[in-house]
Amino acid sequence: MTMFEWGVALAALLGLFWVIGAYNRLTRLRAAVVDRYGVLDEILTRYVLWIQGCLPDDIRTDFSTQPAPLEPTAPPDQAGPWLRLKASLDQYLQAIAQARRRPLDGDAMAALVLAHATLAAAWAGAMQDQQQSEAELTERQQLRRARLLSQCVPLRDAYNEAVKTYNAAITQFPAWLLARMLRFRPAGNLVRLALES
Repeated sequence: MTMFEWGVALAALLGLFWVIGAYNRLTRLRAAVVDRYGVLDEILTRYVLWIQGCLPDDIRTDFSTQPAPLEPTAPPDQAGPWLRLKASLDQYLQAIAQARRRPLDGDAMAALVLAHATLAAAWAGAMQDQQQSEAELTERQQLRRARLLSQCVPLRDAYNEAVKTYNAAITQFPAWLLARMLRFRPAGNLVRLALES
């Protein structure tokens, strides 16, 4: 072999090693995002279970972590605050299930943020309704909710940091070539997921 052939072989070998290394790095970063979401998902599921337990007995149905199909009851404008809370809880469960299946998908994360905001608004309406009759219980529930949500804050931030690192990695040259070939898309973040009470 001539020096030129050795040079070409060495360059091809270095290129192959680079591709393998870049692929492994992107795969690790994707796995980190999925892992971070998995931990956050556990706390969000605990939050959902707790809210389900706060529903009045006549509204609560058999609960699983999978959303139940909504049955038409009363029109939304005539439904009480607890029925709105139940409906928004079902929507939130669907958003969590979608995000669980696709934790790197921006649309799934946007749906989760929207469902969380809807649930927070429905919760506020239910607490306002309950406060008229049971002020002490309402205060305890608000404190418990604040504690649950405060547990989510560092997990949300860790997820967002993993997403930021992954998104930065797939835009860096020359790794973006590999990311485009493998159709790795930027992951969606939860920056707008308001967890503060």
